[in-house]
Amino acid sequence: MSAPTLSSPTPTRRHAADAPATANGLLLRALGRRRRLVVPGLVLMTLWQLCEALVPIAIGVIVDVAIIPLDAWALLWSVLGLIVLFTVLSLGYRFGARLSNRALQEEAHDLRVEATRVPLTRRRAMDSASSGDVLSVCSADADVAALVFRQVALGGSALIGIVGISVYLLWTDLLVGLIVLIGVPLSLVLVALPSRAISRHSTAQQAAIGMASSRATDIMTGLRVLKAGGGERWAAEQYRDASRLAADAGIVTAERSGRVQGIGSLGMAAVLALVLLAAGYRVLAGEMEIGTLISVVGVAVFFEEPVRLITAMVSIFARSHGAAQRLVDLQASAPVDDSGTEVPAGSHLQIRALQLPDGRELDLEVSAGEVVALVADQPAAADALTLAMAGHSDEADAVLVGGHKRSTLLPAIADHLVVVPHRVDLFVGTIRSNIAMRHDGADQSGADRDGRSDGARYDGDGASHDDDDLISDEVLRASAVAEIVEHLPDGLDHVVREGGRNLSGGQRQRIALARALHADPDVLVLHEPTSSVDAVTEWEIAQAVRRLRASRPGQTTLIVTSSPPFLATADRVVHLPRSGQIQSGSHLELRELSATYRTAVDR
Repeated sequence: MSAPTLSSPTPTRRHAADAPATANGLLLRALGRRRRLVVPGLVLMTLWQLCEALVPIAIGVIVDVAIIPLDAWALLWSVLGLIVLFTVLSLGYRFGARLSNRALQEEAHDLRVEATRVPLTRRRAMDSASSGDVLSVCSADADVAALVFRQVALGGSALIGIVGISVYLLWTDLLVGLIVLIGVPLSLVLVALPSRAISRHSTAQQAAIGMASSRATDIMTGLRVLKAGGGERWAAEQYRDASRLAADAGIVTAERSGRVQGIGSLGMAAVLALVLLAAGYRVLAGEMEIGTLISVVGVAVFFEEPVRLITAMVSIFARSHGAAQRLVDLQASAPVDDSGTEVPAGSHLQIRALQLPDGRELDLEVSAGEVVALVADQPAAADALTLAMAGHSDEADAVLVGGHKRSTLLPAIADHLVVVPHRVDLFVGTIRSNIAMRHDGADQSGADRDGRSDGARYDGDGASHDDDDLISDEVLRASAVAEIVEHLPDGLDHVVREGGRNLSGGQRQRIALARALHADPDVLVLHEPTSSVDAVTEWEIAQAVRRLRASRPGQTTLIVTSSPPFLATADRVVHLPRSGQIQSGSHLELRELSATYRTAVDR
């Protein structure tokens, strides 16, 4: 075992890219993997649009062949034809919309899962973003990006409908057809020009919504503290400001979208007026039948509907594009390790040239089976070490576990390495589920314990639990969770609310410690695991953790703490001062030799 040292910095970093790299690429990928639903949906929605356009044409034909000649049989067949036309129209929309909405919902689900996987499995995903912002990207932005399927279904069918109507108008009257072919594209160009600005404003709106969500999350997390300290008004003002920014961003986006729709409506009104003037001139000149006039006017009036749809789809696409860009930014915010396939060979822990915030580098070695306590005078140094151990910093390559770099290890290595941060995170469920990390429906309710599947067993409280849910008495005693559950009517099945709001800080820390001990890893790293626990219980926990880890031969434990009980029970204590050389020895030796160490552990 080599002595820990500090040296001059020589930092290294590694990043990799992930695909799709652009918002357009993400949207195209979404359409590609749902093409079995998109293509038939688009066909059926196009059939609906063409049938809608055929309605005024059919009425004009009926006027010419049945009403003006007073032909009863022709009128009867015409009515039957209209019934068939409306039936096809209705069924086309019904099943086309169903397929398109199914594609939208399936893709939204996949995007939510993909986005959520990034912070769960990647190191340092959106480090600079708040949890509320990440939540907004993983939920709201995924749903908005999936609206691209609605754009394809409605906008695509409307565009094809416009082409079909234009062909009919050209065939009916060349002048009317030319007015449509020139006027409609010009209107669409005017509509498309502001789309980039709408996309930018929509992205800003989603970001503002994320900030408001983050502020609400912070307030709800610390609600008890705010009420105890009389901070309700301050919290309300903070959220009101964040919500106002989101509302202002939404108003700007809505204003730009409304402007686009106004331009589209104005352009179509001009085209419609020209069509009516040209068709009226043809009738007065005797060059067009009354029924044909009715068809042309009806088609021209109907023309506004597909153009309105396309106009609306331009605004929605801008929003989808902005949301897709935020999803791409999330994917690009974390490095991707292509070589994360290694499994630690043993529990030997090495730290080589780990760069600390003050520019120094740390070298430390912990042998298999050793319990080492690290005292860091600077909290930032302790945070840097635990982040590197967890693989959440660029310095992960400085950590070797069982001979392999931390950044090359398999993502799921809880059997080999568990790093417990100082901040405790508990989840909705029960005490049992928060320790065993199994959050199925039975765990959360703790009610229906009869009729379990084969392999279920009963532990001390008489309830049935799967093998993976069983928590040893040693773990419960070592973490002092046994003292908690013996006073609760439901024991380990006591309900835990969001973030552990119904538990004290000390109780939350004990449950988090029990979770780490239950995982039984080869290498365990704890960061101030008992800072909220009373002194007597802290001594009991320190001694019990030492006994439990020592009973598993070869298991390594590193505890980043200034707690005297853990320091006294450690095999070796490493002191990382604010300046000067690192010191190593027993707790008593360092107290006698170093005044800075005494100051660090006595404060």
